[in-house]
Amino acid sequence: MANFENNMNIIERANKVLTFRKYIREECRKKGLEYPSDDKVAEWVDQCYGWSVEDFMKDYTEKEGIFREPITDFINEVNKISWLKKPTENEIKEFFEKNGNNIGLFCQQRTIAELRPFERDLLLATLKLADFQLVKLWNLFIEESAKYGADSYIYDLCDKADVDFINKNFPNNIKAKITRINTDFNLHGKTLRFIQWHNLNDGKLYAKEDIKGIIIAYWSEIFDRIMGYAFCYQYIRTDELNYEYLEDLVWPICRKYLGYSFDERNGKVKYIKEK
Repeated sequence: MANFENNMNIIERANKVLTFRKYIREECRKKGLEYPSDDKVAEWVDQCYGWSVEDFMKDYTEKEGIFREPITDFINEVNKISWLKKPTENEIKEFFEKNGNNIGLFCQQRTIAELRPFERDLLLATLKLADFQLVKLWNLFIEESAKYGADSYIYDLCDKADVDFINKNFPNNIKAKITRINTDFNLHGKTLRFIQWHNLNDGKLYAKEDIKGIIIAYWSEIFDRIMGYAFCYQYIRTDELNYEYLEDLVWPICRKYLGYSFDERNGKVKYIKEK
């Protein structure tokens, strides 16, 4: 086929394309299908798929090859996941139209939607914290729960304690990859602030970008620890500030769900609704 096409002159090729288009139109009429457009026929020809009308119509009707829609792969990826409540195809399409092929964001939104109201409200309020605060919350969870290894700890290169630890404990070949300690660092061509060192596993350095995504992914476990061992999560301590996580964020949401409000001026609790 390639040698034959190479030997065709412009007129011969044009006639071949016109004939090919004619046969495709006839097949579409027979099957009651809309003609796919001259641009698509030209794309098929340009990509050297051949001149088989049967092959063309097969791809066209089955949405394969150049007719494969990006949403098809997205739907397949979503359907591979074990959902508590499987999203409908309309929900998947709605998301795709707004956000494109962002499977991570889709999973995050679905995870949040499946939470119970109190657990969801506490997560959404927590996600309003800055990334450096969320990193401290994550590290509190890693240390307090002891559910995961020390290499799950996330280091903040703008945090003095973390920088001191890196300088004292990281091997030189790992520190050499951190080009600007205490400001940012460059790894695989990206300049970022947060890293993990998998010293218990492969010994490699990993950039951590989506801090909110990490909190969402592990929220059910983090929530259990906050509810069970609240005092351990009283403060989120950083170089920049010591945030009173329980007092300023958790307890107000708890009071709301219990039906109470708190007046800080006179220290009075007010019952605001019937159970």
